[in-house]
Amino acid sequence: MCYTDKSMVKRSLLFNKLKRFKKGSCVKGQFFSDQHLLKNQLSFEDITHEENAEQEIANQLGEAKQEIAKQKSKKKKITSILFFALNIVVVAVILIQQLSQGEVEPFSNIIASGLFKWQYIPLIAVVFAATVLLDSYRSYKLMRQATKQKRFALNYKMIAVGRYWDCITPMSTGGEPSQVFYLHKNGVDAGTALFIPVARYVIFQISWIIVSLFATIYASKVYGEADLVSIVSYIGFGINFILMVGIWFLSVSKKLGKILVAKTLKLLQKMRIIKNYEKQYEKVMKTVSNFQSAMTVYTKNLKEFIWFIFLQVLQLCLNFFMPYLIYLTLGGTPDATMAVTIGVYTILIDLASGITPLPGGTGMSEVSFTIVFADIFPNGTVFWGLLFWRIMSYYVYIAQGLLVTSYDYIWGNKKYEWQKRKWELEAESNKFKLAQIRGYNKRSRSRKIKI
Repeated sequence: MCYTDKSMVKRSLLFNKLKRFKKGSCVKGQFFSDQHLLKNQLSFEDITHEENAEQEIANQLGEAKQEIAKQKSKKKKITSILFFALNIVVVAVILIQQLSQGEVEPFSNIIASGLFKWQYIPLIAVVFAATVLLDSYRSYKLMRQATKQKRFALNYKMIAVGRYWDCITPMSTGGEPSQVFYLHKNGVDAGTALFIPVARYVIFQISWIIVSLFATIYASKVYGEADLVSIVSYIGFGINFILMVGIWFLSVSKKLGKILVAKTLKLLQKMRIIKNYEKQYEKVMKTVSNFQSAMTVYTKNLKEFIWFIFLQVLQLCLNFFMPYLIYLTLGGTPDATMAVTIGVYTILIDLASGITPLPGGTGMSEVSFTIVFADIFPNGTVFWGLLFWRIMSYYVYIAQGLLVTSYDYIWGNKKYEWQKRKWELEAESNKFKLAQIRGYNKRSRSRKIKI
């Protein structure tokens, strides 16, 4: 799969020009998306000028910048701090509750008794590093195909910044705009900067449906009677699955899809579930257009699409393998069945916490973990398991994002400016060399004519 630098697939409400595909180069084909929502009565053929596409890209980039500006406002910063404090309070409440019931073994006793297995700590670090590298590699691959540039470090930092904003914003709404803004700020053309987060999002959603479908079927057949966490997780899976199928249907059947979306949203507005009909309509159709643009590209190269799905599923499996390693660290007995059980339960916890609007699934994640693993982890260790798990699944991403941001502020931004100037000088040098060669060839031809 190959894209051009300037004719990159456009994010959101348009498809940009696709390059011509051959084996190793580009395929034939151009396509454009619908114009903006309430105004989007234009068909693909109606949008024939690239200037329109470039204007749409500028609009989408402006929206991303505005979103980041909002997140950096004083009010949003205070809200993020309060949410973070709430997460800590929830953990503290669980600790106090378990201490009052004598269910927490002092950590010093766990170490002194030999239950704590230090040898698993490096393995936990390796698994975490593998998930980060897999995530960064997929973005690196997309960018390299788009720009021919090998910038793995930039993709890692983009992932770190995105995860940081996901962790501190309700419903993880800050991650994608922050990634778009970060890529463009670091010299990635607007089309590519807008497309990469969308392509990643589509792959993640499809992979997440695959993994969570396996977990819900396995849990319902193996574990029998459902508890509260399982019921909530099934609801979470149902919501995700319906949304995914709905987006797919809308992207395939546009006319009928738009009618259904409009009628549904109007009904919800009458029921006072939503307030701004036009804004919600625009949001829904933007998601559909994003899905269309990414899937149109992926269907041109199914082999790479399947490869990206595999990498994302592998990354998710490694994430859900983490609680099992924590279980072993706290004195659990190695067992393949237990590894699957803990992994499946962790997926259910993730599904349940996914319907919570608070950042990082605050509250639902902690309570679900405590309920589900109370009888699985060794006696008195479930709280420490919860604490280690939240560190590796939540707090570490906040710390990572802060470190990347601090690095950029102190050194990274200056380094990029130097690199940018180097690229400009190299481009000028190449132009000068080309002009010299052309001048030399012209003079040579003139001499030959005279002779």
